[in-house]
Amino acid sequence: MVDGPSTASMPDEEIVAQQVETLKNSIESIEGLLDVMIGANVYDKLSVEDKVKYDLFLSYSLTSLYWMYLRTSGENPLNHPVKGEIDRIQDYVKKYQRVKDRKKRPQLQKDAAKRFVKSGLWDPAEAPKASNKRKKFEENEEAD
Repeated sequence: MVDGPSTASMPDEEIVAQQVETLKNSIESIEGLLDVMIGANVYDKLSVEDKVKYDLFLSYSLTSLYWMYLRTSGENPLNHPVKGEIDRIQDYVKKYQRVKDRKKRPQLQKDAAKRFVKSGLWDPAEAPKASNKRKKFEENEEAD
C-alpha cells in the first residue's frame, strides 16, 4: 500500500502535540512564578534598588507574555502598541544600567588629589634645590 499524506504527516502531528504540551507546561510554570512574585508581600521590605529591579522585571515579563499571546493568536505585535511599551521598558532598563554603572565608577578622593597637586607644585617661598647630578657632572668635566 502506498503511504498517503495522512501517514506522512503523522510525525509532524506528534511533534506539534509535544510542542503544545511543552507550551502548556511552560505557561503553568510561568503562572506559578507570577503568583509567587505578585502575591508575596515583600515589596515594602525591598530597598529602592531592589524595587526598581522588581518593577522592571515584572513589567517586562508581563509585556513579553502579552507579546507571545499576540503571536500565538496570529496578530503581528510589531504593529501593536505593545511594541512601544516593550521599547519603553527597555529604555528604562538601559537607564537603570547606566545608574548602576555610575555607582561602580572610581570616585575622586579630593584630599588625596589636593596633596598630589600641592606636592607637585613649586613653592616660591622655598629655595630651589640644586640637583646633585649637575654638580657631579660639572665636577667630572673639571677633572677631565
